[in-house]
This record gives sequence, C-alpha cells and structure tokens, in this order.
Amino acid sequence: MRLWLWSLLTTLLLAGCDGGNRQLAQESLLYCIEGTPLTFNPQLVTSTETLDATAHQLYDRLLDITPDSQYPIPSLATEWERSDDGLRYRFTLRPDVTFHHTGWFSPGRPLTADDVVFTFSRLIDPQHPYHAVSGGRYPFFDSIGWPELVREVRALSEHEVEFVLSRPNASFLTNLATDYAVILSAEYGAQLLAAGHPERIDQQPVGTGPFMLKLYRPDEFIRYHRHPDYWRGSARLAQLVFDITPTSSKRLAKLLTGECDVMAHPATSQLSVIKQHPELALSYATGMNVAVLALNTQKAPFDDIRVRKALSLALSRTDILQAVYFDIGALAESLLPPVSWGHDAKLLMPQPDQGRARWLLTQAGLSNGFDMTLLVPSGARTYNPDSLKTGQLIQRRLAELGIRVKLLSLEEQILRRELLAGNQDAVLTGWSADTPDPDNMLRNLLSCQAIAAGTNASRWCHPLFEQQLELALTEPQLTRRIGYYQQAQQLAYQDMAVIPLVHSQRLQAFRKEVKGLRLLPYSSVAFHRAYKE
Repeated sequence: MRLWLWSLLTTLLLAGCDGGNRQLAQESLLYCIEGTPLTFNPQLVTSTETLDATAHQLYDRLLDITPDSQYPIPSLATEWERSDDGLRYRFTLRPDVTFHHTGWFSPGRPLTADDVVFTFSRLIDPQHPYHAVSGGRYPFFDSIGWPELVREVRALSEHEVEFVLSRPNASFLTNLATDYAVILSAEYGAQLLAAGHPERIDQQPVGTGPFMLKLYRPDEFIRYHRHPDYWRGSARLAQLVFDITPTSSKRLAKLLTGECDVMAHPATSQLSVIKQHPELALSYATGMNVAVLALNTQKAPFDDIRVRKALSLALSRTDILQAVYFDIGALAESLLPPVSWGHDAKLLMPQPDQGRARWLLTQAGLSNGFDMTLLVPSGARTYNPDSLKTGQLIQRRLAELGIRVKLLSLEEQILRRELLAGNQDAVLTGWSADTPDPDNMLRNLLSCQAIAAGTNASRWCHPLFEQQLELALTEPQLTRRIGYYQQAQQLAYQDMAVIPLVHSQRLQAFRKEVKGLRLLPYSSVAFHRAYKE
C-alpha cells in the first residue's frame, strides 16, 4: 500500500484519541478513479478522467445548466443580453471572485473581463501567445467550429465582456456552460509567460473553483484542498483526494474496506455486491450518452454502405446490453437518447439478420469475409463500462460471416493519435454530452469539422447533415430546431454513419455516510456540496 495512504489510515485510526484528527477524517473524502488525468486543463482533451478531476473541482464557467429546466443559469456571469441580430452577447461578471492562492501563484486581483478575454482568445486566435502551448489543439471547441463562430472576445469594462459572433448560434450559451468552457487567469498566464514557462498553466492549475491543487503524483493520487474564499461558499470538505486505481475490482475492495469513500465507474457485474452491502449505496442518472461502433467510412471496405449495413445486421446489441451493461441502460436506436429533446422516436435499428448481412457482403464482393482491426479504449467510459468485452462480443458475431477481427486496446493518448491520423479500420467509441443540446452530441460525433478534432472517428462527412445542423443553430423556434436535428439523425441512420449500440446509465457507488452527491445526465462529477456525516 502507498505510504501516503498508510499515513491517512493512521490518522483515521487515531481519530478516537484526538478530536483534531477526527475532524480531519470527517472533512476528508477519498474518491477512487480509474485513470490519470492527461492535463489539468479540460480545454485540451475529451478524456473522462481529466474532466472529472478538473472541470468542477478547479474551475468555474460563465454559465451553468440547471438540471431541471436544462436552461443556462448564472455562474461567473450574473446576467447577459443578446443583440437583436444574434451576433453579440454581453455578459456582466460577478464581482469579487477570487482565484486560487497556491504555492506557485498569488493573485493580485479578483476575476475581471481580462480573464475571460484571455481564456477564449487562446482558443480562437492563432497569434495568441498561448494558442500553441500544450499542442494547440482544443478538441471540443475545434469540433464545434468555435474559431469560425467567435470573431472576437473583448472587455468593455472591468466586469463586462462581449462576444462577437460571425453568425447566429442557438447553442452558444449552452456551449459556455460545458465542462470545457472553464475560465483561466490572465494574470497567472502573464506571469508564466514572463518566466518562460507558459506550459505550466495547464500543469500547475489556477482557477476559481471550490478546490485547489495541493499535490499530484502521477498514476498515484491527486490531493486537493478547499478554496477558502470560494464565491459560492467554502466547501465542507477540507481535503479531496482522487485515488488512481485502474482496476475496478481493486476500487471496489477499497470502497468495501473504507479506504475510499466514493468509487467511480463501478462495473455492472459488481452492482449486486454493492446493493447488498449495508454500508454502501448507488446513485443512478439516465445518461445523455451513446456508445457506437465507428467504421472508417473513408477506408475500404467500410466506404461501401453495404458493408456498414451488413455489420450492423450481424451484431447483437442485446447481447452487449446484457453481458457488458447487465441491462443497466437501453438499446440505442439512434444517436440521441430518449432523454434528449431532439430524440427521434421513429428511428429503430433493424433486428440481427445474419442471412441478409451475408447477402450484402456477397453483393459487395466480400463473400469470403475480410480482416480488420478494431481499436478499443482501455478502461471504462461513462458510455461503455467494458470496451474490451464489447469488442470480444463483436468479434464473435462477425466471425460467423468470415470477418476476422483483431482487437487492439489502446490508452487514451495513443488512441487519440490514431484517430487523428485516420488510418484505423474501426473503433469502439461514443460521446457523453455535457449539455442537453443535441448539437453537443451530433456535431462532436459526426460533423466534418470533428474529423480534424479526432472526435468523428467514422470520418463521415455529409453536406446535408451539416446543413441540418447549421439550420438548427440559426432557428429560434424550438419545434423547428427539433425537426432539423431529427432530419440530421435520419441522414446518419440511412447512411449508417456509425452503428449505435447502447445508451448507458451513469453510476456512482459510495459509502452511506457521504452526503451531497448528485449525478446528472450530463457534466462531470462535482464535490462542492459533498460532506460526511
């Protein structure tokens, strides 16, 4: 066991003898996660581990999304107004919001409009001194066309900032509420630039969130301390520790022994154990997500729609739902789940039909099958708890058609490089939306721009699909927006752009003394309101 953890357990054992230690144990929470964050800036990645570890612990956004009405609500911005032509948005910032005071930075002022300008100009301006730092890629913002949409971000006064758009965009406000739209410190950025270490802005983070980074040991743990001057009110937890434990069985063992208070991504096979344990509890949330099999539509033989349809007919999604998800989820008939206001209930995936699948392959000149490599991400994802097992089920079904599938499990960074290169045959992937807006999922999974961002793994690019997305963004009436999104889904369905598999439920296991946790269908995990009884 790690030395730091022994030290912490010793503290807990001494709690009965020392009131101060008892209070420390009561105000500390250990969260068992499966993977190491790739960065401490969520703008740079789409990794679940990074978002969970950073987005709502270290940072805030201009807006939040209310879980009930699913509309944007104030956060760092207290109010906003939109011009009549839809091209200008003016935000009034909350006064006296303090940045973290850390061992590497002492803020000289509270949040101002300069911080908002610095944050978003980095994303859109190639000449910005921080644009190319840490690789110069911003996958979420690149995939939604943010650099083309936002022409300028400018400070009007100390607490007023204006965004100037190139065209009206109905998803603009919800995109400002995503986990990726965090606000960084311009003052900290200037200090690092002057010192010649701009890359540290993404490695030694400074935000306005409820916790601040105290210590990070890669592949071991992240220790956060509460931000004492947090504008929403100081967190009840004095210390939050992310314990990095890749194996699900080990995370469960730590939860059972009390070594961890909360466990991320419990395996569905473990749910019966958790439910039967008197000291443990489970929380569920209907997922705004989808797991898909993405075939590279720019590469033979997957550029042939007959092959894509043959593979969709060969798969048993019911087997995947039962064996991988243990029926904790729903079969995906299209990309958007029923919880989405853009869901098209008329779309239904066909039932498995090996005979018709074989006939389609014969028509495509592939009656003897072919060889292919299926990339699978290592570790669990919110939309797929076990990609390797899913891949094995697909491998078995396709073997009946003479299709020989090689499975290749890759870590997140390596997988992302492969997808950017675009040479893959197929990949098990998906998307967990962090806003209720259909654009968030459809654009990131299937838009032409998302190919270069690495989130469109099928590399499918259809001008009519793009047109429907753009019409939906410029349409103010919700009923018409729904119609455009449904037409976009129908196009993807007819062309079998990806093969939808399952909509999962978000799961979280925790000890019953932990209170204040709430899972949402979108957004990463947050601990600001968590406490222990």
